[in-house]
Amino acid sequence: MTQTNIPPHIKLDERNHVEKPLLDQLDGLGWEIIDLDNKQHPADTFRETFTEVMMLPVLREQLKVINDWLEDDQVEEVVKQLTASFPGSGLIENNRHVLNLLLENTSISENRKTGEKSPTVCFIDFDHRENNRFIAVCQFKVRILGTEHHIIPDSVLFLNGLPVVVIECKSPKVKEPMVEAIDQMLRYSEQRGARGEGSAPLFYYNQFVVATCRQQAKFGTITTHSERLFFRWADPYPRTVEDLDHGAGAPNDQQRLVAGMLDRDNLLDLIRTFTLFSTNDKGETTKITGRYQQFRAVKLGVKRLLEGSNPRERSGIIWHTQGSGKSLTMMFMVREMYRHSSLSKWKVVFVTDRTQLEQQLSETSQSIGFTVKVADSIRTLKELLRSDSSDLVMAMIHKFREMDLTQTFPELNPSPHILVMTDEAHRSQYAMLGANLDKGIPNAARIGYTGTPIDKTERVFGDYIDKYTMRQSIDDGVTLEIVYEGRTHNAEVTDQSGMDTAFADVFSEYNLQERLEILGYGSREAYLEAKSTIQAKAGDMVKHYLTHVFPNGHKAQVVAVSREAAVRYKIYIDTALTDAIAELEKDNPNRIGLERLKKLQTDVIISGGHNDLPHLKAYADKSKHEASIKSFKLPFEGEDEGVTGNIGIVIVRDMLLTGFDAPVEQVMYLDKVIVAHNLLQAIASKSPTNASRKMFSMP
Repeated sequence: MTQTNIPPHIKLDERNHVEKPLLDQLDGLGWEIIDLDNKQHPADTFRETFTEVMMLPVLREQLKVINDWLEDDQVEEVVKQLTASFPGSGLIENNRHVLNLLLENTSISENRKTGEKSPTVCFIDFDHRENNRFIAVCQFKVRILGTEHHIIPDSVLFLNGLPVVVIECKSPKVKEPMVEAIDQMLRYSEQRGARGEGSAPLFYYNQFVVATCRQQAKFGTITTHSERLFFRWADPYPRTVEDLDHGAGAPNDQQRLVAGMLDRDNLLDLIRTFTLFSTNDKGETTKITGRYQQFRAVKLGVKRLLEGSNPRERSGIIWHTQGSGKSLTMMFMVREMYRHSSLSKWKVVFVTDRTQLEQQLSETSQSIGFTVKVADSIRTLKELLRSDSSDLVMAMIHKFREMDLTQTFPELNPSPHILVMTDEAHRSQYAMLGANLDKGIPNAARIGYTGTPIDKTERVFGDYIDKYTMRQSIDDGVTLEIVYEGRTHNAEVTDQSGMDTAFADVFSEYNLQERLEILGYGSREAYLEAKSTIQAKAGDMVKHYLTHVFPNGHKAQVVAVSREAAVRYKIYIDTALTDAIAELEKDNPNRIGLERLKKLQTDVIISGGHNDLPHLKAYADKSKHEASIKSFKLPFEGEDEGVTGNIGIVIVRDMLLTGFDAPVEQVMYLDKVIVAHNLLQAIASKSPTNASRKMFSMP
């Protein structure tokens, strides 16, 4: 609320309906409120000049409260570590440096009262809220370095004098209030590519930012630049929605977020346990703050571990739909466990069959200070389970030999201080390993993570710890509803009597019951694998794809009934594309991009077997799969490390149905029967936020 050209009624609406209710709610949560206007002075916010972004007197005071043995000169030495010891000039680099200091603390040469050498000095007392000071400033004025101008964020929240949260309020009457608020915070943090329009140092200490217009309120971090990646905080856990003062209607999003994220205890937990940095394979660094379902699930899961009196009472299911960040939830769980002295020495075992999840968990664990030990054989797993160390062990079930799983485990470790966390806990291949783990580590607690629960999940793991359904994900704007369209193919037999005669002749030695069983066996798969069937459907897919999907720059996935059908689909899709290009060169009324279309490639991604025929083996090379998947995920004109984005259609049996996220994919053509958890996973994989998604079945 800093621009002078904002109409007075909009300013008034923003103040009365957004800012003031937010301050009142913070006051009710125990925050000190400093409510200012443009006629403020630096001393109003414990500063000497508007260039300063911290409340240095408050920081000095709280350092002595938390570390009561510090002397004045030592306090100044510690303060300098937060004000003058930055590793560089970059916002993300310096922000990461500050977070590390807040979490890992620092030390000085000596405790002069006790003589202790290199004693630890804490900036925040995460265990005793009352030793910290929480101040909310409305209209916090900061000078833009090198100018006489200022920025004035609507609200800045200080923890022990450090500006850890920035909130930008907008009137709901503004055309795009959230977009405008986010852009304003990017300007304040000088992340729009221009210098001299903000104050990056204000954001060195920032843990998350909030954009709100009351009915909508979302949070992000300093690396979140798009509204699509800002999230709601819908559940004020441990409070309930009913606890909020919301009158006759339901609480608005601002009330929920403030009660959930800015409750003083929750804020300390979010900084300590649910904030991390992650670097992708391109070297891009992202700051992540956990979402409400992750926060709630972790708190409830750890509560169960602490209070349960036997393995069953400590076990349960976390049902979080696809795309909700289950690998991060697992790592937040470990972080939260290690906060509690009674859980800090536990061994944690992850069970998964997804290479992608293995990579995610390994990267995530390293980014929060843990190392995962990978067990890629039963022998290695047994060795790791036998040890009494508090390891993080990842059991890669798809690398285990079935014959090893059939051999019953002896008791390996009777300790009750073991937690087994299983990803996509419904899968059938876990049954044998699960039975062996019951024998090998009989007193371990078991938590199953799934986006698609089925009855047997509950029988194995117990009741639900937490639920975050697809409907909730849709309500949060994280998942888009998909459009489903069924297609038909005429497979009528023209000479029915001739077929009946031939069948009776071939199977004349079988009785009636046996003939009926033969008729039912393989008939659906034989139909779906038939070349004529696939040729017709491939032509229909290509026609639809070129009309509705390709012109928008999006890609497609085809799911076939078998590996044989997948290979045949490539043949006929390639033929249909070649024919389409020839026709479009004659007549192209919709001006489809022919140059891009001529570069478009397809590929088959299927698993392999030792006795595969050559035409199947050609598409079972895992090293080629990685390149093809990378190409498919890139936009058509994209290029990364020599890989282009030319692959526009991938054909699979089921390999990319789970654990796969390609925002550029807009349509899935299903030519197989999918039921239960596989159907839910297919739906979830088609439902990110970046575009309208469609799914077609081709019976």
